[in-house]
Amino acid sequence: MDKWMERFDVSIYSAVSTEQLRGLRERMHVELKLSQFSDVVEWNRTVNSAHDRLIAGTVALAEQTMRLEGLGTPPVPYAFAAVGSAGRAEQTLWSDQDNAIVYADPPEGREEEAETYFRQLSERIFDWLRSAGYPPCPGNVLCTNAAWRKPLSGWLAMIEGWRDDPIWENVRYLLMIADIRCLYGDAGLIERIRTDYLESLGKRSGLLVHMLQNTLHHKITIGVLGNIITERYGEDAGAFDIKYGAYIPLVNGIRLLALSAGLNEGSTLGRLEQLRASGHYSPDEIERWREAFKTALELRSAASHEKEDGMYSSRGMIDPNTLSKSGKRRLKSCLRTGIGLQQTVRKTVERMAESTARERGGSA
Repeated sequence: MDKWMERFDVSIYSAVSTEQLRGLRERMHVELKLSQFSDVVEWNRTVNSAHDRLIAGTVALAEQTMRLEGLGTPPVPYAFAAVGSAGRAEQTLWSDQDNAIVYADPPEGREEEAETYFRQLSERIFDWLRSAGYPPCPGNVLCTNAAWRKPLSGWLAMIEGWRDDPIWENVRYLLMIADIRCLYGDAGLIERIRTDYLESLGKRSGLLVHMLQNTLHHKITIGVLGNIITERYGEDAGAFDIKYGAYIPLVNGIRLLALSAGLNEGSTLGRLEQLRASGHYSPDEIERWREAFKTALELRSAASHEKEDGMYSSRGMIDPNTLSKSGKRRLKSCLRTGIGLQQTVRKTVERMAESTARERGGSA
């Protein structure tokens, strides 16, 4: 696929219109089907490399257009970042926009100039990505939202505010920041956020308890007799929610184990490798979690999806009846492993909280 990616790169950086960007997105759907790959990890890596290149090319094109329109060049260094599945490099072919802009603090007196420039840039990026088939994040985690487009000092202050007031929504945002990744621009700005985030988390172990509640919000369920529990009503009756019934719980659990261990890694597979290297968990446990995640990743890619008004979307549902006997066994194994993972996450965080409480009691 290296030569394919080289040709794709050439096409991106020669694109001069939203129609060409949309054509490149269509090309991904035709030429990057999972069935064309021998391994889901290789497929995931290739798909996300293509997304990264297309999104970065869109940002570069928007920046160039601003200059040609007489709106200037970036007044300070900046980073266009992804969160969510894009931040973890786990996008499917139909993932939506979850993005942000972080820019360096402008010199005194030029704050308004910087805000105006990046607001205009964000509007172009958003519109062009939408034209290319990326629907907006339903939760408005977008660079066009001023809350997700700030100078570095504003980002650090906002994250500090979330840590000081760990209500459900703030903790949800904190967990999202754990997945932030630079797609274009000054990666050092994103690394500064990640470093500050992890250092602060290490000093506030109580935050992990709040994160545990959010992390275990989506339960992995399997019937008492080992049957797959499907939707009972509505248009998805008879279908299994692979996204929220398997994939998200696994992602969330592995992320919290990584954060508990102080690991600075954004992808799920990368977190598993770091957890393996750290020695916190046995190689057998890590391998079970990795296989469960690969199964969820593969089945998520097979979920039904639709294209409406030029944009791709999916509710993350699969019909278990379409799976082979082997596929059903793998899904059931994935779910059983996921339940064990969630139990491990709970025990790990509660044990850390108890240890911290004893230390504080002893020092008192």
